Amino acid sequence: MKTDPLRVAAFLGYLISWLAVAITALVSAAPRLRTEPSPASMTLQALLGMMAQACALVAIVLPAKDEPLRPVQAELAGVLLLAPLAAWLYAWAQRSAPASHDALATQGAYARLRHPIYLAFLLLLIATGLLVSSRLWMILPVLLYVAGTELRVSSEEADLAQRFPQPFAEYQRRTRWRYLPGLR
Repeated sequence: MKTDPLRVAAFLGYLISWLAVAITALVSAAPRLRTEPSPASMTLQALLGMMAQACALVAIVLPAKDEPLRPVQAELAGVLLLAPLAAWLYAWAQRSAPASHDALATQGAYARLRHPIYLAFLLLLIATGLLVSSRLWMILPVLLYVAGTELRVSSEEADLAQRFPQPFAEYQRRTRWRYLPGLR
């Protein structure tokens, strides 16, 4: 049986991208965990948003348990584009974040989007769906993720507006998009 090189590249690219995100997260979190307490407690709105985002990931892989992974060439190409782009965006956002929770992130990736990490995870969610879900089934998890992200972003921005009133207002004017370029 002949192996499809695009299929192998897409699956390897996807796995390497998730590994890069995981390593970046660990490397970025380690210094902060040692030196700072966690930021203020999470609001109910943010918690609900987080739960919706987690449900989106579960929902996108549910169809995979009943059908074998058979992405078409266009889906594989999409994975090869989206997964590394998401890993790069995540790493850029982590490098752009200030060293302290007491500072407002406004440089690097945060100069383009106020919440670039949420876009990175949305891209990874879509890449996951391209590999394991039927095209129509992907709509629900993506909508669930976006709804959950909207809740989290609203909660986080309310907290930022309270902690950094003037700087955050200026930042919002300068950086129009929350996490979906051109849309929101």
